[in-house]
Amino acid sequence: MAGKIRFGTDGWRGVIAEDFTFANLLKIAQAAGIFMIQHWQAQEKGVVVGYDTRFLSPHAAWLTAEALEDMGISVTISPGPVPTPILSFSVKRKDTAGGIMITASHNPYMFNGFKIKSPQGGSASPQVTKEVERLVEEVPQAPLTHPGTIDTEDLISPYLAWLEEAVDIKAIGKAPFTLVSDAIHGAVGNLFYRILSPWGLRVEVMAAEPNPLFGGRDPEPIERNLGSLMARIKKLGGKAVGVANDGDGDRLGMVDEEGSFVSPHRLLALVIDHLYRNKGMRGEVVKTFSTTSMIDKMGKDFGITVHETAIGFKYILPLMLERDILVGGEESGGIGVKGHIPERDGIYSALLILEKMMWEGKSLALMVKELEDRYGPHIYRRRDLKIPQEKARKVVEKVTSAPPEKLGPQQVEETKVLDGVKLLFQGGGWLLFRASGTEPLLRLYCEGATPQEVKTTLDHGERLVRELTQP
Repeated sequence: MAGKIRFGTDGWRGVIAEDFTFANLLKIAQAAGIFMIQHWQAQEKGVVVGYDTRFLSPHAAWLTAEALEDMGISVTISPGPVPTPILSFSVKRKDTAGGIMITASHNPYMFNGFKIKSPQGGSASPQVTKEVERLVEEVPQAPLTHPGTIDTEDLISPYLAWLEEAVDIKAIGKAPFTLVSDAIHGAVGNLFYRILSPWGLRVEVMAAEPNPLFGGRDPEPIERNLGSLMARIKKLGGKAVGVANDGDGDRLGMVDEEGSFVSPHRLLALVIDHLYRNKGMRGEVVKTFSTTSMIDKMGKDFGITVHETAIGFKYILPLMLERDILVGGEESGGIGVKGHIPERDGIYSALLILEKMMWEGKSLALMVKELEDRYGPHIYRRRDLKIPQEKARKVVEKVTSAPPEKLGPQQVEETKVLDGVKLLFQGGGWLLFRASGTEPLLRLYCEGATPQEVKTTLDHGERLVRELTQP
């Protein structure tokens, strides 16, 4: 084993053939199985297993299924790649003890991973993953005996049937534009075509075929990875909207009719606005530490409570189970909605925004402009600095213990420590320093009034990081 197995922000991830090996995978599968038997009645209720389009994902999923079957757990496995939200939906629909998803989500192609889904269909809590980590270290690995037959089941069709009840698909089908779906060779594949083309919408699909190298891109639906989608939208001359999803389909990115990337913060705000004002739904909102302050302004406007959590949907999940939460969201494009699963769903979120466009008769660009007119400009950027994890953590500790009074031209008004350290500036805007939980990166998250202000702040933040990491 290259190192101790540790679960990060959402699941365990490792470099294929270095950390992500079948030996390690078998250890984790057996540890997860023991936990599910002890706490989630897995031998009585069974488990659902799914996988994405990464290298070795099908083999890893079947090995996981065999390990669970060996322990007396009935397993249902998808016959092909399936998005994580559909796996989570299947756990809830079938009332199983939980689910296992083989995926490294948005990580680069050389990674693969293992996500545990709770009986409610959400991410396993930190308490669960810590116990699984302990079991990995303490429980001796048992050889497989291959005792039974593992059932395969189409997990996608029931989810698509649910979508037709949950969203006004008929209205979306009448849209006067083309939807261009960029699956980045991930598990979403051609699902938007399957969902919307029968209702009359013209749907183009890009990068739908499985490709473990993701066509040379990272499977994360952020601006720097969506150049081909933005170019296609521009070529269609204002008569198209773009949707992009990460490798396992729980995150969303969109491109407006002008070919401009719409940040996940705006998408989260649009979903909240649509559910509250158009669909008459009520409840509180949860956002992660790195998410736009526009959500706080919306909360005051609507008179609803806004909670803030550490980064990772597993921190949003408990509130979605314990309180009346309308929407939970994070800066990375993950949005969970009341009445569905307590989990991110990049497919459902996209359909809600398309529904909002059709119900209001407005373009995506116009809806974003109206948000900014109402709540002010909130320009956001993230910059990832390649730094070993230990050094990244030390930077965060140093900024936390001795925060600067000024960062470039910005006067620091307040410091907040939750998941990393956030510097809040006079007159608005902020910069967050946070060590990645899954990669050797220090992430800088920034929000300000103009693109230039944000760039300047990030430049000064990066300069401070370099100073703090000098020998």
